[in-house]
Amino acid sequence: MASVEILDKALEVIREYPLCDSCLGRLFAQLGHGVENAERGIAIKTILHMTLVNDYRKGKDVVRDLTALAKVHKPTRRFLASVGIKVEEESCYICGGLLTEVEKYADAALPLLSEVDFNSFAVGTTIPREVLDRESQVVKKFLITTGESIKHEINRRIGKELLRHLTGKRVDKLRPNVVVRIDLVTGKASVERNPVLIGGVYLKLSRRVSQAKKFGDVKTTLTEKLAYVKDVFGGGEHVVHVSGREDSDARMLGTGRQLVVEVKQPVKYRGSVPPLKDDDVIFIPSTFTTREEVRRLKEKAKTDVKLYRALVLSERELSAEELNKLGELSGKTVTQLTPRRIKRLSPRKKRVRMVYELAWRLVSPHVFELYVRCQGGLYVKEFIHGDGGRTKPSVSEILNTYLEVLELDVLAVE
Repeated sequence: MASVEILDKALEVIREYPLCDSCLGRLFAQLGHGVENAERGIAIKTILHMTLVNDYRKGKDVVRDLTALAKVHKPTRRFLASVGIKVEEESCYICGGLLTEVEKYADAALPLLSEVDFNSFAVGTTIPREVLDRESQVVKKFLITTGESIKHEINRRIGKELLRHLTGKRVDKLRPNVVVRIDLVTGKASVERNPVLIGGVYLKLSRRVSQAKKFGDVKTTLTEKLAYVKDVFGGGEHVVHVSGREDSDARMLGTGRQLVVEVKQPVKYRGSVPPLKDDDVIFIPSTFTTREEVRRLKEKAKTDVKLYRALVLSERELSAEELNKLGELSGKTVTQLTPRRIKRLSPRKKRVRMVYELAWRLVSPHVFELYVRCQGGLYVKEFIHGDGGRTKPSVSEILNTYLEVLELDVLAVE
């Protein structure tokens, strides 16, 4: 857009609507980077003033335009007063004066921010509906395509004002530690504390530890074991997100399973999480992570390849030759209805998973060791004992005997 076009468009708007420096300059915010909207608006008004005064002195009929400009431009009011034309100042049609002291809203947030030890922040505001409607009206009427929204300007200006008082902090619009909320309708401020997310891996050494809930002979949970993580950040509560899950009586061995500990409402965002090692659980923290990583973990659990070891009891005696029949199951697709032990959740839901490879070792006539390499999400116990025909094919079906899983371990998550 050429400079003449900018001035013509600005004058066209001002003839109909009195606009403050910021609201006028904001209509052309995409033109001239590194300039504040108010500075841009002052520059436009100043050039219009010079042009119109010059035209007036040449005898051109520009009193109407000068009068429109004078409503929002003090030098123009002074000039018209000098030639006997008095014009009263008018408030801005769009913001109604809201932008003249917008930085003051930062003052309300500073005491709240002092309660949190954070690194980054973003600003969000609630703007009076009528202000947004008036801005939209002007933009649509004059086909403005070079502007920015008043909400964007207010957020930026409050953010800059906060930065003046917050040493060592930065604005992060994508993943801020905290979000400063300013309601310009009520004048109130609040601070939202986003959760801290810590990635890592865990190993479960006990057969009496569940992931989240206590039941039966479960003595503790992974969630309880990792409660100390929230204390590092002064959080109110925590949630553990895991890439898949194993039964409470199954150990998680090998290189462990990935997880993310989410600490809600932290009071600080800096801290070092020490590893945990006891008789039940080993947790090795890695780095701060993101909500996207939590979603990735959940999705990854569906496609992970897992290696299990099971110790299996047979109702009848088995021979090594009979166990060789299990080779038929390698590379097979297994169809499972929701297991009876959890069918209250979705009794007829069907799940289809791949069994990639099996290996076995006869321990005694009634006991054998089975290694299952399979797609994530396979109900391994049910794949072994058949779950009363709800899982097909199954190890029990192939061996034609009742089977009970004595032990189950996850050896690897690939």
